Amino acid sequence: MNRLEPNTFRQRSKHLTSGRKFNADELQLMLLWFLNDSSAYGYELIRHFNNLSHGFYSPSPGVLYPALRQLEESGFARVESVGKRKNYQVTLAGREYLQLNQERAQWLLSILKHAARKMLWVQQASESEAAATNATGWLPEFVQTRKALQAALLASSDVSHEEQRRIISILQKATQDILNLSGP
Repeated sequence: MNRLEPNTFRQRSKHLTSGRKFNADELQLMLLWFLNDSSAYGYELIRHFNNLSHGFYSPSPGVLYPALRQLEESGFARVESVGKRKNYQVTLAGREYLQLNQERAQWLLSILKHAARKMLWVQQASESEAAATNATGWLPEFVQTRKALQAALLASSDVSHEEQRRIISILQKATQDILNLSGP
């Protein structure tokens, strides 16, 4: 796994709409996150992803097992054979690596949870917004406001530098206000 400079993971796109959802390093880091709680078999790890994402993402065995093998080769995980099955456990080196990259791991898991919630909203909203709110916890106004902000930013793509600075100021203040509401 590549060791990244602090905060470089923020450059990653938060979108998981098509194609490969996570690169190899990201998948390995999330696997360490799951293994840090308890050892697991490969299919249990697939179920962890499936449960966390409400069925939105489950790595295939063809993606999962090479990632686990790489963790083992890196010394971040070890394998114990139990019959025909392999039980994976995080090593001390794996725990240390996870601790160094905890913020990045949480960011990746947040991206996955958000994408899953968004997909759930879309599915439920076709039935009713009340069902979507019950399923996701998101108010319809929250979803509409996010969409309106995205549309406003798209419509502002060609504005002058002066107007961009005005938008930046508004968004920086709004971002700070939102972060202050969320707490530590």
